Amino acid sequence: MIPYEQILNKYIDYIYTTGRSYDHIGRSIKAVRDFLSETDSVSKRGYNAYRRQNAVLLYTEPYRKEALCDFLEWQGVGFGRKRRTQALKPLEKLSVISEKNRKLMNDFIYYLTQEEDYSPHTLSLYSFSVKKYFEYANDISFDNYKRFIHTLEEQGMSPATIRLRITAIERLSEFAGKPIKLKRPKFKRKLDTDNVPTEQEYERLLEFLRTKKNQDYYFFIKVLAVTGARVSEFLQFTWEDILRGEVTLRGKGNKYRRFFFPKSLQTEVRKYVEESGKTGLFAKGKYGGITDRGLSQNMKNWGKACGIDPKKMHPHAFRHFFAKMFLKRNKDVIQLADLLGHGSVDITRIYLQKSYDEQKREFNRSVTW
Repeated sequence: MIPYEQILNKYIDYIYTTGRSYDHIGRSIKAVRDFLSETDSVSKRGYNAYRRQNAVLLYTEPYRKEALCDFLEWQGVGFGRKRRTQALKPLEKLSVISEKNRKLMNDFIYYLTQEEDYSPHTLSLYSFSVKKYFEYANDISFDNYKRFIHTLEEQGMSPATIRLRITAIERLSEFAGKPIKLKRPKFKRKLDTDNVPTEQEYERLLEFLRTKKNQDYYFFIKVLAVTGARVSEFLQFTWEDILRGEVTLRGKGNKYRRFFFPKSLQTEVRKYVEESGKTGLFAKGKYGGITDRGLSQNMKNWGKACGIDPKKMHPHAFRHFFAKMFLKRNKDVIQLADLLGHGSVDITRIYLQKSYDEQKREFNRSVTW
């Protein structure tokens, strides 16, 4: 005699009134009978335990899960296919971050500085994201994480920024021993090709920098433009790397990437090094190693001096410039993806976009009918 026989008999009476086919009814009765013979309670807890113990069976015979959800809905327990999910409620901002969470934030950032090779910019983003989370939640939990993301969405935050927040708090959950994964909002990768220096602007900038007493600045722009390096990678180059013609460095995501320096650049640098005696770290400022912010500000000043839009004057713009120039001479997107250190060719395809002026010229040249 199987447990819950009375419940099974009532379920059989019910399912024959649904108008379903005899085949469907037979399979449903079998699924429910098997469930009742194993479970210790007709409840969500009992169903979850059964599902955990019979995952393969429920996956290979999906009708079983459908039948059990229908059965539990009939019992008033839940899990129905048309069950209405409760709407997520945004989190309310807390009056203060608890001391426990302040310590956790500090320990987390310290751990990242010791165990991971993150840039100062990334550490700043992680610190800010985790602080924002604890301004709304006291505990690390899946429900709080989902509600925090919903809160950001309600505030109108962009999908790209929300993805950054998710990455940071997922990393926090791993550190705290409570790993949580969240679904990321989708967004279309976009490159504003109108904010990339043109070839003429690049040449004008180089001509201007040749007039400067410190020729390092000329080579800063030249190296960014011929390597497509990220700032974190650019700041690791040495004069000796350029003279050798290549270097392999650890960059974004702890991935190793090889950089090539063209022969024309090597020739220029060799002559400059012989005259100036330059050695060691390539990107140095007046008071030592240059920073991302310092380099960006210098570039805006240089651009202003030779009539280039400040929006085009930042280190990453010359990564885009490298990609556009490479594709202009070589249509091999796969090779460009390797040179840029992209994990996916889909990311690299954005450089195939044309600027407004390019599109207009192409249109007028092509549409003549």
